[in-house]
Amino acid sequence: MNRNINLFVILFSSCLLLLFYSSKKLLSAQSDLYKYLPDEDKIEGWKKDGSLQQYKGEDLYLYIDGGAEIYYEYGFRKVIIQDYINKNEKSISLEIFEMTTPESAYGIYTFKTSPEGKELDLGNGAQLADYYLNFWKGNILVTLTGFDEDEETINGLLEIARVVESEIEISGTRPPLVSLLPKKNLVPQSIKYFMGNLGLYNSYSFFTKDVFGLKEGVKGDYRDGYSLLLIDYEDNVVCQKKLSEAKKSFRESPRYKNYKPFVEKAFQVKNDRGQFIFISSFERYILIVVGTVTQAQVKKIFLNFQEYINNKT
Repeated sequence: MNRNINLFVILFSSCLLLLFYSSKKLLSAQSDLYKYLPDEDKIEGWKKDGSLQQYKGEDLYLYIDGGAEIYYEYGFRKVIIQDYINKNEKSISLEIFEMTTPESAYGIYTFKTSPEGKELDLGNGAQLADYYLNFWKGNILVTLTGFDEDEETINGLLEIARVVESEIEISGTRPPLVSLLPKKNLVPQSIKYFMGNLGLYNSYSFFTKDVFGLKEGVKGDYRDGYSLLLIDYEDNVVCQKKLSEAKKSFRESPRYKNYKPFVEKAFQVKNDRGQFIFISSFERYILIVVGTVTQAQVKKIFLNFQEYINNKT
């Protein structure tokens, strides 16, 4: 009898230990992002609705059907999702993404934000557009979705966002390439930072294939009626090779007309929407101007960029 009791105690204790270590392992796996979730006593009137979800690595395809690729291009690690509800049944979904680097978080932030959004003083950059609130801080991207634009919902978005932001102690800075966009007449919220061709294609669909071999690029819109894209390469040799390949693609594509050389190392074409595209290079950068702009304006844009780079070195 005593032997059976002792055996039961040993088995029961072993199960408890196994459960403890399994729970500890699960908590450890979640804790790095879980700690950013706001306690309900800090978000008055809102409480958790449903259980926490978490997706890592390739599992993101299970959560974002058809839209996961862009996150992988920027550098996705994991995401946790928690829904919240208030007494009036207003709902808010909180997504906290861990990206590989601050540059990755900034890039996907620019992908998700809009030129029409309202900038907020949160994290390293934040925007409220309709009932979506996005901000990035360090290598973390936070997205809150409110599902309607009622004042009650918007206030809930802001309240939850501020609490989450206060829990994120890391910080980051924008990639240096972004600072190379000329400031005059730039629309700040139009900036898009790319880490691959998919990001570029979603911003401007030059080609489906990666003719530029893009690993890092940035785009800004200007009040003068044009967009400027900068693509950064490891050195001038790679840059000139990619410029030559791009030139061949534009010249041979039926989508682009009126190909002609334009100043040294540069060329111009016209797209199927009647916009002019001017492409040039300087040192390790390819420069692309798209829009309703004159040759004289483009020459000035290219010259100003060259002077800026020369003054930095």
